[in-house]
Amino acid sequence: MTNLQNDLILVGATGRLGSSILKTNSISYGICSSENPHQGKKIDNLSYPLLGSLLEIPKDKLKNPVVIDASYPENLSNIHEFCLSNKIPLVLASTGHSSEQIENLKSLSEDVAILHAPNLSRGIAFFKLKILKTIIDDVNQNLINNSQTKISIKIIETHHKKKKDAPSGTALDIKKFIEFHLDQNININIESLRDKSSVGRHEVIFGFDNEEILVTHNALSRDIFGEGARLSHILRQKKPGFYTVEDLLKEDN
Repeated sequence: MTNLQNDLILVGATGRLGSSILKTNSISYGICSSENPHQGKKIDNLSYPLLGSLLEIPKDKLKNPVVIDASYPENLSNIHEFCLSNKIPLVLASTGHSSEQIENLKSLSEDVAILHAPNLSRGIAFFKLKILKTIIDDVNQNLINNSQTKISIKIIETHHKKKKDAPSGTALDIKKFIEFHLDQNININIESLRDKSSVGRHEVIFGFDNEEILVTHNALSRDIFGEGARLSHILRQKKPGFYTVEDLLKEDN
C-alpha cells in the first residue's frame, strides 16, 4: 500500500537485493530494465506497475521521496542525474562501483543526502563498531607496547556464485574501516570465495605471532538487507552529506 507522505523508489526491484528490499518494505515505484518481462506489471508491495526508467515517474506527485539503488554500477549515472535534478536523497545499496563513481557521489552529496551502504545489515554495523573496533584498539595498544609483535590481517568473504563483483563491497568497506582506525600501515589481504548458496559471510583474521583471532559475520537471509532499507526514513531528515549505516544507526537508537 502506498504511503502518501513517503515515497520509496527502488531501482533494481526484481534483482536479488531488490526483491529482498521489496519483501519487507512498501515501495511506491519500482524500476527494472526496459527489457525485463515484468515491466508494466504490478507485483507485491509495489504501489504501481514496474517502470522501465526513472524518467517515467510522475515527479509532481512524489511525496518525500528517497531512491534506493539495488541495481548495478552501470545505472549510477542515470540515478545520479535523477537525484541531482530533483534533489532526492539516495540509498546506494548496490556495489562494485569504481573510485571515480564514488568520488562523483561525494560531489552529489553536496546537494542531497546519500547513504553509502554496501551492506544494509545492522549486524555488519555492530560487527564493525563493537567487535572489530575493540580488537583494533587493542592492536593499536599492542603496537605501542610491543613493537616486536608481528601482526597480519586477512579478510575472507563468501557469496553466492552469481555475485558479479569480487571482492564484495562489504569486504572492501571492512578493509577501509580497519585501515582508518589502525595506527600502523598493515597490508590487508582479501580472499573471495563463491559457492551455491551463501548470502554473505565475512571473516576477519587477526594474526599475532603464534596465535590468531577470528571474527565472523554471516548473513543467513537476505531479509536483513530489506530491514536495513528502513533507514531511508532517517535519511529523509538529513542535510546533504555522505553517510554510512553506522552514522544513521546512532540516531535510530
